[in-house]
Amino acid sequence: MAFLSATLAAASSGQTVRQAVLAHFNFLGRPGWYWLGSGDLRTADGQIWEGVGALAGIEGLDVPVGTAAPMATFTLSGVDVRVAALARQQSALVKGRDVRVLVQFYADDWTLLDAPVEVWSGSLDVMTYRALGEGKFTVSVTAESPWTGRNKPPFGFLNDTDQQARFPGDRGLELVGSLPNKAINWPT
Repeated sequence: MAFLSATLAAASSGQTVRQAVLAHFNFLGRPGWYWLGSGDLRTADGQIWEGVGALAGIEGLDVPVGTAAPMATFTLSGVDVRVAALARQQSALVKGRDVRVLVQFYADDWTLLDAPVEVWSGSLDVMTYRALGEGKFTVSVTAESPWTGRNKPPFGFLNDTDQQARFPGDRGLELVGSLPNKAINWPT
């Protein structure tokens, strides 16, 4: 096994190393593999990514700092009415689906260096569209990072109220509220 990856070896030898930004949308029924460039791009793992050229943009791939949980926005600009209508009809199928952003490194001659590296992941949230005029539209979808729900308990609280909401009539947690500061003698 080499000490340096192919990307690091190329960069350290003075070669120009370029990158392609990739986005994988796990849409229900039809996942999409896109990259911010023109034409098709085959990555080192064999996946073919469809180029969206200058039509697409990605904003907000920030690292969370403090208590903030940033949201990313994926945008397609200058699309026709057919794509806008699809966005309107399919928005319910997009919410909650996974999205991943990756980077593929390559040399000047498009020789691939290493496998794509995932740099961000999240869950798709709200899809919107707006008219630009002359039959062109912009379609955007926001995505929440995994940190968005970090203050929420994974399965609710361990108290009788939450337990009753999930399982009416269950008495398994009815005495939990009386347990703090309670002395338990062992052995009995």
